[in-house]
Amino acid sequence: MMESKITKKQPILVTGGAGYIGSYVTQLLLEAGYKVRVFDKFVFGQEIISDLSKNPNLEIVVGDMSDILKPAEAFQGVQAVIHLAGLVGDPACAIDPEFTTHVNVVSTRIIKELSKSFKIKRFIFASSCSVYGVSDEIITEDGKLNPVSLYAKTKIDTEKELLHDRNHIFHPTILRFATVYGHSRRPRFDLVTNFFTAQAYNDGVITVKGSDQWRPLVHVKDIARAVVKTISAPLDIVDGEIFNVGDNGLNTTIGELANKVKSVVSKSKNGASTVITIDDSSSDKRNYRVSFDKIYKKLKFKASISLTEGIEEIYKHFKNGDYLGSYKDPMYSNVEMTRLLQTEFHTLEYRKNHISTLDAMM
Repeated sequence: MMESKITKKQPILVTGGAGYIGSYVTQLLLEAGYKVRVFDKFVFGQEIISDLSKNPNLEIVVGDMSDILKPAEAFQGVQAVIHLAGLVGDPACAIDPEFTTHVNVVSTRIIKELSKSFKIKRFIFASSCSVYGVSDEIITEDGKLNPVSLYAKTKIDTEKELLHDRNHIFHPTILRFATVYGHSRRPRFDLVTNFFTAQAYNDGVITVKGSDQWRPLVHVKDIARAVVKTISAPLDIVDGEIFNVGDNGLNTTIGELANKVKSVVSKSKNGASTVITIDDSSSDKRNYRVSFDKIYKKLKFKASISLTEGIEEIYKHFKNGDYLGSYKDPMYSNVEMTRLLQTEFHTLEYRKNHISTLDAMM
């Protein structure tokens, strides 16, 4: 008989625990009374989670997943791992295939092997609905995988590796996240809903590419809720399972999304009426609707924040002046962040102190 639930005596390790999704996961775990150890590179500084730092149940370990020493320190005494760290998004992952493979495949392999070595039973892996790529049908977890980007391929490769290693002391769960939207401590404007809202408010123009393409959407806080539900569920319900994380009611076309944003942000900050421009010659061929029946049936998860509420949330923060600089600044984009990290990755100093892609493949 499997151990049914985790306790509140030992920490849960959250890699990427200060990120766009991770900071919410950290918050909700702490609110539920769990001890949390955040393992993060803190590219944008520890101030991101400064409001959580006074909680006595929070520990912070600063480091890189492929650092030779730091990960082992982070794994001491941990009872579960939530692995959120990695390069996210098709454009960011396309910049440097070697770096993407290093971060999304090799580094995850290191985290997996450490989990097994420390006999940590529970392991949640953040995957993506991007693995479905192009599909004319509403697709379930058992549906055909059709990756059209390196990002999706790295997720599929890692999913397979984790599930292949499943045994009596290692119990992975795969969460395939829908496309995220909403405000977070680490804001992002390279996500389609947030980007459209930023464009409407700042420029008065929403630029739509591929208006007929479908995407499953979900609020960042709802993803965090799903992660907490998964980690606190009885192990026999989630062991070795794959869950799409989202809500059937949030499958939306890009064109419908633009119109919804326009209905909320009808005028720019300068008072100009919002205009939608459409270019359907986009090279981005992703088009998929996703079924979220399984996570509802097994974990009773349903989205709690609507698309309109998420748009209104971003709009409110813009009006309040909460976002510094331009929404196009590097701090708000995974693409720009990847370029910064990529430069460090190719230095000799990094190769000396980290397990690199080349080393791992030798």
